Amino acid sequence: MANIKQLKHLEHLEDEMLNYGVEGCDAAVSFLKELRKMLGQQESTGFMQTKWDGAPSVVCGVDPLSGVFFVGTKSVFNKTEPKICATEKAVDDYYDGDLAEKLKYSLRYFSKLGIKGVIQGDLLFTDSTRHIETVNKEQLYTFRPNTITYGIPTDHDIGKEVGRAKIGVVFHTHYTGDCLAEMQARAGAPINTFNKVPEVAVIANDTPMDRVGFSRAEMARFDRYIAKINRMSQLCGDFLDDLVSNFGTTGDAKFHISSYLKQFFNSEIKNARSISNIDETINELVNFYHDKMSKELAKIKTVDNLTKKRNLVYKSENYLLDNVYKFKTMIALYKELQAVKQMVIDKLDHLEEFRTFVQTEKGYKVTTPEGYVLHKDGSMIKFVNRLEFAYNNFTLQKQWR
Repeated sequence: MANIKQLKHLEHLEDEMLNYGVEGCDAAVSFLKELRKMLGQQESTGFMQTKWDGAPSVVCGVDPLSGVFFVGTKSVFNKTEPKICATEKAVDDYYDGDLAEKLKYSLRYFSKLGIKGVIQGDLLFTDSTRHIETVNKEQLYTFRPNTITYGIPTDHDIGKEVGRAKIGVVFHTHYTGDCLAEMQARAGAPINTFNKVPEVAVIANDTPMDRVGFSRAEMARFDRYIAKINRMSQLCGDFLDDLVSNFGTTGDAKFHISSYLKQFFNSEIKNARSISNIDETINELVNFYHDKMSKELAKIKTVDNLTKKRNLVYKSENYLLDNVYKFKTMIALYKELQAVKQMVIDKLDHLEEFRTFVQTEKGYKVTTPEGYVLHKDGSMIKFVNRLEFAYNNFTLQKQWR
């Protein structure tokens, strides 16, 4: 699952069961088994990358049709009017403001790297957004492309590279195919083949899985998680398929509770609530659905349509009551997937050389990296500490830049 043609959106490991039912559960277990091989330093086709909270996402390289170097956002993949910029004038034609300036920098300096093919990455800084600050008695180069502020010691080898550069980027994806509109995303970018250009700090994002250091007890615990998740997914698989079949954003399906499960879990994260008590989570789901339906029903003007939609809501509420045990099993499975994911994240976070902070009214607060992306057989899945990063992303005031 989560097979990405063009890297526009990645899914969380625990959301795959809500997206694809039994097939999504099987995919999650398959990802975890591949990760088990990597943690045990066994032969694996998997590949883990650190996920950077950069912005904007820049696509660049050589257009396979024209043979000309270009830059752009993900809109270069548009089937109609792809926004491909081979000149600064083209940047001005398609974009404006800060985004246009960053794309001009990208065009000016990335064109010197000798990139073959098409790649994608997250912009981290330009020389105007990179600063020198002392944080926790440590002199750092800092930059905040999005939610997270990154810092690297000024005397670190990477810090010296950052200090010299005009622009910084982390490239994470390359593409295959004969035209942009039909290209397929693949893990990694061949940064070791690029020209060394002092104006560009190309930050590597390979995650050193051989340094994770799971103990024998931790590995056994990880194995128990996989076995338990596999059993639970078999127990509630048919119900998950039923939820997926009822999902929809238009028509009658818009009034079914299954259409609001991902929104509900996101809301729990936004409100800094983890799944601790399953019964309480069920009650919160009922309240969330009720609030959503109240707003939807309030939009309806005609009596006949309102009666029909109220009946759909009534049936959906009964659906929850009739299947409350299955809902609890689904939530418990979601919780287990979050737990095993977090077990891995906690180990990976300690391997990062960059310091990570969030800006608050009282100054910097230490936080963890955004997360990681696990690649397997052309598919990608996110490992993100949602309760921390997503909460920060949802709630931080954007003026703190």
